[in-house]
Amino acid sequence: MKYILRLLVFVVILFITACMVNSPTPSIYAVSPSDSSIFDLDTLTVVDFYLPDFDQEIQFQISDDSLFMAIIYDNVFQNQNYHYLPASFFRENTKYFWRIRGKNSDSGYLNPSFVNHRWSEWSECWCFFII
Repeated sequence: MKYILRLLVFVVILFITACMVNSPTPSIYAVSPSDSSIFDLDTLTVVDFYLPDFDQEIQFQISDDSLFMAIIYDNVFQNQNYHYLPASFFRENTKYFWRIRGKNSDSGYLNPSFVNHRWSEWSECWCFFII
C-alpha cells in the first residue's frame, strides 16, 4: 500500500511539474513611475505598465517595504495598462515600492500555451519617493 501511495504522489508531482514547464506565463514590464523616481503629492497620479500579451488580469501592489511584508494596496483588474491612485492615498516624505504580475485570461483559442491561467512571476520591484 505504501508503494502505491508513493507512486501516486510521484505521478502527481511529475504531472504538475510538466504542466508548469510547458505553460509559460505572460510577460509584464513596469514602466512608470520609474525606479527611484521622486514626486510631490501633486504630480504622481498614474502608474503605467506594459503588457505584451493580450487580455490579461493584472495584480498591482504597493508596499512601504521592499519585501512586501506590509502591503498597503492590492488590486486585481483587467484590460488596463495604467492605474490611477488619488494623491490622498500617499503620505509625504515616504518611500513606496510597487510591483505587478499578470494572468492571461485567454481561453486558449488564440494561444494554447496560456490555457492554464497561471499567474506570472512578480515584476521587478521598483520604488518611488513622495516628498
